[in-house]
Amino acid sequence: MARGDLQFAGEFLVQRAELLTASGTAYDIRQLIQSINIYEDIFSTAVSGDIVLKDTNNMVANGPIVGEERLLLKIHTPQANPNEDSVIDYTDTPLILYRVNLVTGEGENALLYSLNFTTQEAIRNQTSRVSQSYRGQPSEIVEKIVRDKNYLDSTRRLFLEETANNTMVLFPNIKPFMAINHLKKISNSKQYNQSPAWLFYETCKGFHFRTLDGLASQETKWEFEENIPNTLDEKGVISAEKNLHTMNSFSIQPTRDTIYNMSEGLYSSKLRVHDLYNKSVKDYDYNYLDSFANDIHTETNGSPIVSDSIDSSTGKRLSDHSDTKLFVSTTSSGKHFYETQDYPYQSDNLENTLQRGKSRVQQFEKGVKVQVQAPGQTYIQAGDIIQLKVGQTSATSTGKYDMQHSGRYVLTALRHQFNLTGDPRHTIYMEATKDSLIEQLPSSGAQYSNNGSAQTVTT
Repeated sequence: MARGDLQFAGEFLVQRAELLTASGTAYDIRQLIQSINIYEDIFSTAVSGDIVLKDTNNMVANGPIVGEERLLLKIHTPQANPNEDSVIDYTDTPLILYRVNLVTGEGENALLYSLNFTTQEAIRNQTSRVSQSYRGQPSEIVEKIVRDKNYLDSTRRLFLEETANNTMVLFPNIKPFMAINHLKKISNSKQYNQSPAWLFYETCKGFHFRTLDGLASQETKWEFEENIPNTLDEKGVISAEKNLHTMNSFSIQPTRDTIYNMSEGLYSSKLRVHDLYNKSVKDYDYNYLDSFANDIHTETNGSPIVSDSIDSSTGKRLSDHSDTKLFVSTTSSGKHFYETQDYPYQSDNLENTLQRGKSRVQQFEKGVKVQVQAPGQTYIQAGDIIQLKVGQTSATSTGKYDMQHSGRYVLTALRHQFNLTGDPRHTIYMEATKDSLIEQLPSSGAQYSNNGSAQTVTT
């Protein structure tokens, strides 16, 4: 992305900010804006945000603003050639204000208030229901629901990863996002090792129906490093582009909770399926360490986030206990549903999706998770791969970087904060996770034996 026009890291331009009221009046609010926050999250279906206005015309009463307005917004980092991948643009598809927060006095003649907004698709999800049958690939069905004028009716870009399986499904009068959530649960990726770890989320660049493996396979979008010294350009001025790669703050989030991870099926699980047609019961075991190589991870040739050491008392690894999480399901696998002799449609497909998909989501929610604050830019989005270079803090290590916390991360959530008061700055607050390590954890294990004598005391 060209940055010849950038004067300092965190600079931004509000090219358009217009409020369309229910009374038909359009207000240019660029001069009223105090701050804007925009939130993206790969585990959330829609973009949301808030805008704070300082108003001397009392638009809340005179507009009036009632929580049904449209917000036309276009913001970008100064650049030579803005495009749809580097600009936050909601001018063709306006945002919708849905909440008016507390109005307070600001000086003698001004009011300060904040307005919450979201996208049109989030509102349409509340006003429509899917009540029809579909057949074909789940990815094709998702596209139909997103584009259908009776449902989400979205004209935003849709980043669609192709599914490998065919399905027949009947949605019984449920909301569109819930229908898509069901399709996530029964899908396998065509491109990424039959991955069942699907996501459906929105960023400022569009909607995404993708797998975690697909996200992990992307090229690095941006690099951040701690404490980069100021670099001067050929004119002797501090390089704004270089500063965009600097982490203003970095913190490691606590995620290591072995008991919780066991109970949620991260390490292992058992699926017990009752086949009603064949009158049989079958168990399917999932083992994280044995299945690690089947998934695509953030670190190329990376290692698991748990040790493969053997417990000396049980003779098993942490992932060898399949009874830590039990799933129970019923199915009917007989041929009495076929339309052709080959029966091209899968049934619920849970044995290929449920356990592995649950574990993959947990690997990202409970993997190596960090929070980063950095100078803002409108180029990156949730779901991108970022490279972090974290300084070494151990006195016993000679390397420059902390290899456990450095590396490639999926940007799971971010907040764009545009502050227009005082020193106007764009700041991004990011949460990023990786599901693998550069260096393998020790595998020797703690050696011990239970030598105590078992006693029962009757009271």
